[in-house]
Amino acid sequence: MRLRTTRSLAAAIGLSCASALAMSVAAAPAAGHVPRHFRESAKLDAGNLRLAAAAIEGQALESGVLRHPIGNDSPAVIIFKSDLALIHAAIRRHPTRRPADTRSVMGRVPYNLSHLRRHRPAHSGVRRTRALRRFRHSVAVGGSAGVGMNRKFRGARVAPYQRPDGVYVDPHLPALGAHATVGEVALRTALRQLGQPYVWGGAGPSTYDCSGLVRRAYGRAGVRLTHFSGSQWNQGRLIPARDALPGDLILFGNPIYHVAIYLGAGWMLNAPFTGHYVDVLPVWRHPAGVVRP
Repeated sequence: MRLRTTRSLAAAIGLSCASALAMSVAAAPAAGHVPRHFRESAKLDAGNLRLAAAAIEGQALESGVLRHPIGNDSPAVIIFKSDLALIHAAIRRHPTRRPADTRSVMGRVPYNLSHLRRHRPAHSGVRRTRALRRFRHSVAVGGSAGVGMNRKFRGARVAPYQRPDGVYVDPHLPALGAHATVGEVALRTALRQLGQPYVWGGAGPSTYDCSGLVRRAYGRAGVRLTHFSGSQWNQGRLIPARDALPGDLILFGNPIYHVAIYLGAGWMLNAPFTGHYVDVLPVWRHPAGVVRP
């Protein structure tokens, strides 16, 4: 019954925002008085996180990399455990650590991920990738210490900080084992930032923009990336959509204007725009491509 329910939710990726909001329950409360539109945004984020967890767990169950449902863990933990199972299965089936055509593990390529932009920026042709190698150590990438929290950006006000609740804001995640990959460390780091405010130019530890979130996540994993999505496009290997794995970067536009981290089943984790929080969303239509750092 759980598997059937999970598959049905996995098919719900196309739900409208209103439908996702209707399915959501109370999200993490914010400190002090918070305007209604910020509270509604937090509720929508919570609903999307649960939908993504069901979809990604369903993908892992359907492909056989999970034998049993994960259980009653929080949505972020379900995403994290499902992603680890998917990554490990892909590596086991391709011991060279360069998995090709991962559809046997990841399932059918989601519609939005398979329909790339017709015209996209030229790529530098980088072949090296470290995401599937064993994690060794972190690198220092700096931060922003909440810069811009009290200023508007293009007329929009920055969303207030939310009180951590260990589920939807700063979720508690299991520790990684001794043989964790670079991509797994980056994924765990990025998921821990859920619910943090978007601030243009933010790079952590408490505010982020899109490329700042990616820079922080991969810096913790030992890969130093530039704090600019246009540069991140060329700081990894361009991956066909059929080869995409959790932890890969999805980039948008020509020129590139946005970057997110792929989670699986057509969902991505990103810092979207001023007035919002680090969240999980269905992959936007017509991405420029997928890059593996």
